[in-house]
Amino acid sequence: MLVIRPYRRERAVQYAERWATMRNPIFYDFTEVGGNCTNFVSQALYAGSCVMNYTPVFGWYYVTPNERTASWTGVDYLYRFLTGNRGLGPFGEEVAEDRLEPGD
Repeated sequence: MLVIRPYRRERAVQYAERWATMRNPIFYDFTEVGGNCTNFVSQALYAGSCVMNYTPVFGWYYVTPNERTASWTGVDYLYRFLTGNRGLGPFGEEVAEDRLEPGD
């Protein structure tokens, strides 16, 4: 049975505010390989959901810099994961800008 945890936007916002000006040492800095913005978004999403999807290749997780999915650091992969996810972990849909809320 799949258990759905609520996404807590306020936790994602708190995480983003806490780590916006410095790097969380738990996560690798992917700046030199072009993936740090999505890495940061994934960290905030994780803070709001507390769930990773460990499905190889198509999931969304980070264990180490070399043990992670492309969706953790790649914007296109993250978009496809969020809009196509029907399993464990966060999911989403496209919405108009005027419907966005902090933490989205």
